[in-house]
Amino acid sequence: MSSILYYALATFEGPLMAIRWFNQVAHNTSWVIGHVHSGALGWVGMTVIATLYYMIPKLLNKELFSYRLVKIHFVLAHLGVLFYIVSLWIGGIGQGSMWLALTDYGSLAYTFSQVLDFIKPYMLGRTIGGGLYVLGMLVMVYNLYMTSRSRIELAEQKA
Repeated sequence: MSSILYYALATFEGPLMAIRWFNQVAHNTSWVIGHVHSGALGWVGMTVIATLYYMIPKLLNKELFSYRLVKIHFVLAHLGVLFYIVSLWIGGIGQGSMWLALTDYGSLAYTFSQVLDFIKPYMLGRTIGGGLYVLGMLVMVYNLYMTSRSRIELAEQKA
């Protein structure tokens, strides 16, 4: 379900770039990276995660080691994606606005260094989000590894 929501979000963001004024502000900024990663980490990533949690125990014919770890992974992954993309969206819009700002004489109001200084905290948010996402993936690897080592087999299903 969560991957479908990220898919819807990424699908909404694409046509948003067709609006001229928005495209002017967001194009070639961190906003676009946030958009792409909402689809990559949110939609595709969550789909792959769900598939692995479903398929690995079935293939090994074993009970999943810990459903609690799945919930922890789910929370870490979602927080990671949200920190990541929201930081890039906000930083990207600010970045684009600064690049479009002109002085009364028609020159750029902000230097490249000033724009980089502005987006530093948003890059920190991106780093924190990526770290949370990777931490969640490590929780999944541990959970699936322990599932493979488990001796508890799936209960036989009667047809």
